[in-house]
This record gives sequence, C-alpha cells and structure tokens, in this order.
Amino acid sequence: MADTNGTPIRDTAQLTEELVERARAIAPAIAARAEAAEQNRRVADETIADVANAGLFEIMVPQRFGGHELGISSMAKVIKALSPLDVSTGWTLAFYMVHNWMWCLLPEEAQKEIFADGPSRLGPVMVAPTVKASPVEGGYRINGRAKWGTGSSHAQWCMVSGIVAEDLPAPSEGQPPRPPAVRMFAMPWSEAKLEDTWRTSGMAATASHDVVFDDIFIPAHRVMDATPARSGEAEGAQIHDSSVYTAAFTPMLCVAALSAIVGGTLGAAEHAVERAKTFLSTFSGQTSVDNPALQIRLAKADLAAQTASQMIDILAQEIEADAMAPPIPLENRARQRAMSSYIASMCRDAVTLLAQGSGASGHMSDSPIQRAFRDINMASCHVVFDQDPTMELHGKMLVGRPPAIILA
Repeated sequence: MADTNGTPIRDTAQLTEELVERARAIAPAIAARAEAAEQNRRVADETIADVANAGLFEIMVPQRFGGHELGISSMAKVIKALSPLDVSTGWTLAFYMVHNWMWCLLPEEAQKEIFADGPSRLGPVMVAPTVKASPVEGGYRINGRAKWGTGSSHAQWCMVSGIVAEDLPAPSEGQPPRPPAVRMFAMPWSEAKLEDTWRTSGMAATASHDVVFDDIFIPAHRVMDATPARSGEAEGAQIHDSSVYTAAFTPMLCVAALSAIVGGTLGAAEHAVERAKTFLSTFSGQTSVDNPALQIRLAKADLAAQTASQMIDILAQEIEADAMAPPIPLENRARQRAMSSYIASMCRDAVTLLAQGSGASGHMSDSPIQRAFRDINMASCHVVFDQDPTMELHGKMLVGRPPAIILA
C-alpha cells in the first residue's frame, strides 16, 4: 500500500505486533537468567545480544538512522512482553530504549555522531542536575558526580544533567525564584568514570552506579536545553517529521520505567496462579488451591495487574496524542505524572498481596514472587512515582493553584 506519491505506507500496528512477538520469544530466557542477573548486579550479556539481534533497542530511533520510528505505546507493549519475571532487567532494557529516543532530542550533529555506527547506542542518562558546567570556547567543561546511572553495565554513550553557573537567574523583586536552566551533556562512555556503588535490596541488575565526570570537555553540539524538551520542543526534534520526537520529556521517561513495573506485575500474578495449582503445603501436605483466602488474593492481584496494563496503554496513547501539537500543556504533563505514580502504586500493592499469600517458600531466592516484590517495591520509590507530590501537583492544577516552580 502506498500514498499518493507512491511512497509505501507502513503498517505500524503490524510492526509493533512483530516486535512484541520477538520480545515474547526472548522473555523465557530473561526469566531463566533473572537470579544470576541479580547476583551479578548487571543484565546478562546474552540478554543484551538477544534484544539487539531482535532489533528492539531501536524501536523509537528515526528511520533515517535505521530505527523503527515507533512511539511510546509500541515500546510499552514490547517492555511488558520482555519483563514478566525480571523487572530489573526489563527496567534496564526500557531505559536503553528510551535513551535512544533521548539522543534524538540533541542537535542534529550529535545525533549523526551517536548513530554513525548503528541504529542504537546503549547507556545511562542521569537526569538529576548534579554536575556543574562552565562555558569554554566551543562548548562546556563539566565536573561532578551523578547518581542513578542505570544501564552502566553495557554503556557506549551517556548523558548527564547540569546547571551552568552563568545561567542562574536573579529573582525579580517581589517574585519567586525561577528554576535554573538545566542543560544535558552527551559524551562517549569512555570519557566518564564509573564508581561501583549499586548494592541494593531490589533492582540490582540495573547497574545504577554513580558516575564521575572530571573536567570533561563537551562540544556545544552535544548539549541540550532540557526546558523546551519538557514541553515537546527540543531542538533535535525539529529535524524529524515524526511526532514521536515532540513528546513530553518527563511523561516519556515515566512510561518507559513504568512499563517494566507493569510487565513484572502481570508476570508475578500469572506465576502465582500457576504456582497455586500445584503447590503442596509442607505443613498439611495438601494443596492450597481451594483456600478462599488465597483465591481472593489472586483475584485482587490479577485485576490490579490487568487494570494497570490497560491504564499504561491509555497513558501512552495520551502522550502520543499530545505530541501531535506541541507545546504540550503543563496541566497535561502534571496529570500524566500523577497517573504514572498511581499505576506504580497499584502494581506495588498487587505484588505485596501476592508475597503475603505465598508462604515462606515464596521468599526463597529462586522465587519470582519475592523478586517481583522487592524489585517493584523499590522501583515504585523512584522520584517520578512518589505519589504524594505528584498527586499534590495534579490537585493544585485542578483547583487553579499551581506552585511557583513546576518540573513536569
């Protein structure tokens, strides 16, 4: 099928389903490697190879660079399919995919440089603006330490947020202070220094170590102003015809991370049902499948998982619809952050219910239930899923009392 100019029309729905099927085929191997990935505190090399060979990392990379140029809805479906029994690995893969989208918000010269050797480049993006940047001829020099370097285990490139001292705005008389301009700096991973700091009770395989930047020169073409990216107006987005690149920055990150949480909740709920059908109590020697209390827990967890899955699909569709007409209103972005935190909380409650009903054996180190419980409880503590501030922000917007400074 072609348009009036003879250009073939892509069937994006069919392509998405093909990629989802590839993800489903990989998922059992990811599940089999989950315990080792946790112990090694890194995603297995074999998993990275499987996902790369399936062409999944480039799901949101422009076609001009060899990618699929699909949106966040497609990516969420793929990550849900990859993550049913290993949230930590799924989370890392999701960040690799969304970071490939983020490279496409940089100036065009940087995009060409990053994708020169292939349609995807893996690595962490540290969003919290913790490094200091000083302007120099041709760019900036950055110094400092950044936390939460998710995906450092297989990094090829990275990006870090920082504040340029000269950009600190002086508050006007009688006015609240304005937030400083945050810029993001991209570089090959070889220029950064990893410090092994990631020793956690959950999400261990994400390898979210600290990263140190010691007087690194960043040329101007690898610098992005984060403020317009929040509303879908990043400089790099303007070189692409697709609305994929005019999506709001923070909601995109929320859905990427959330997709692994939802996938893990779906997987844990399904695993718990299958486990209940064959599990024999060492105390009574009998199956617990007819236990009404267990049945109720399984039912509640199943409905929560299915509802969360439907809600994230709706959320992703809303983000894509907003991207059709930037700038994206702040009210929409605040609501989408609140919706993300609400879905994450649903998932946390569901896996907690499953863990409470699984008995002591469900907490053995090889049990997917205890791993989902620890991973999702920790993942739902991420700043973007902190429900109190996100709900407060959404509520303030609803009643017309927005705060002076909003980061959404």
